[in-house]
Amino acid sequence: THEIDITSQDEVGALAMSFNSMASSIDQRNKELQDAFDVISGSIDYASRIQRSVLPDGMLLNSVFSDHFVLWEPRDVVGGDIYWTRLWGDGVLVILGDCTGHGVPGAFMTLIATGALDNALSDVPAGQVDKLMQRLHQLVQLTLGQHGTSAESDDGMELGICYLGPNLEEITFAGARFELYIVEDGVVGVVKGSKSGIGYGGVPHNQEYAQDKVVNLAGKSFYMTSDGLIDQVGGERGRMFGKKRFRTLLLEIQNKSMHDQSVSIRESLHAYQGDQRRRDDVAVIGFRL
Repeated sequence: THEIDITSQDEVGALAMSFNSMASSIDQRNKELQDAFDVISGSIDYASRIQRSVLPDGMLLNSVFSDHFVLWEPRDVVGGDIYWTRLWGDGVLVILGDCTGHGVPGAFMTLIATGALDNALSDVPAGQVDKLMQRLHQLVQLTLGQHGTSAESDDGMELGICYLGPNLEEITFAGARFELYIVEDGVVGVVKGSKSGIGYGGVPHNQEYAQDKVVNLAGKSFYMTSDGLIDQVGGERGRMFGKKRFRTLLLEIQNKSMHDQSVSIRESLHAYQGDQRRRDDVAVIGFRL
């Protein structure tokens, strides 16, 4: 990065001239790389603002639940995990999705999924959660051109849908490779979803998804999580956080408010992760009625 004074015209002088030329070239290349980095970073930061703008502002959740939290930590500036809350008929939808990829590709997928969800809500009668899941799958598959045999990609998402009916007396849950955790009286129950994902080319276009109803909601706490938390590697043995550790953690924090539970989950994840690299986006939703 410094020029060498040339004091002679012999071989040493020629070598000094070569060094000066190389230093100038490196300096110019560094400036070009910095300019490119600034452009890319600015674009990704702008994309982050766009992605955050499609996330719910929290007013609907505050009006429905007595206590709740949303933990959303993209691995990068933008990410492939997303959550929605929507009015649907006389009820409320709470949805958590985990799209393929993270970073910019994952963020593109979240926008595709959001648009497909808005269209699916207008195509399916309110309350038919299994049909909503099926229609969402079809729209994502069509958007990505993965409904035929000549698809060039195989992208999609895992998804959990909770629908609270008009009187908030029951929850209808449907999952696509997703689970609903329910904590009551010191026990963690799990409602498993269907084994098929959303939008993938290998999933039949008319794939059906199961739904389950949960009643007697008082005294229960409900959670959905993407696999970014479950699959995070850490600890002394470098193993995944895992579902068992997550269920144990849920029991340990039940006497706390949902806000404080969110803090505890984040701190537990970061402590377990330690010096390990974050593997994926992390998203967790918890609520009580």
